[in-house]
Amino acid sequence: MHARGVVAATVAVFALSFHAGALQSTLTEKEYEAAMKEIALTVGDAEGHLQARYWGEIEADAGRLISEFEKVEAFWKARSTENAAAIAKKAQTAAAALDSAAVKDDHIAAGAAIGALKETCESCHPQFREKTDDGYRIKASR
Repeated sequence: MHARGVVAATVAVFALSFHAGALQSTLTEKEYEAAMKEIALTVGDAEGHLQARYWGEIEADAGRLISEFEKVEAFWKARSTENAAAIAKKAQTAAAALDSAAVKDDHIAAGAAIGALKETCESCHPQFREKTDDGYRIKASR
């Protein structure tokens, strides 16, 4: 039984140190674009999983969203763009609410959390991205 505790503690320490290390290095613009695409796909997945009431999948979606928005927040903080960083933090809160709703199998709260996520994204995009011929890019600093 003691060996299991040691293994569990070792895994926990590794996971925490990996997570902290991942946040220390900020995303490049190319990685940021990939994160945005991952977020869009994951929100779409979460909507489909909500429709099907696949609660475990919604929990996984929420975890992925929290992780991606942590990276997005770090990206904007590294650029001293506090407004965008605050929006990313707000998105993390909405993703955490999605996770909480999924744990409780709460369809209404999960739908509200997805709505809050989408509203948060929609509040950031007009301020910080612009359309190009082949997609979008981050607006130049003002």
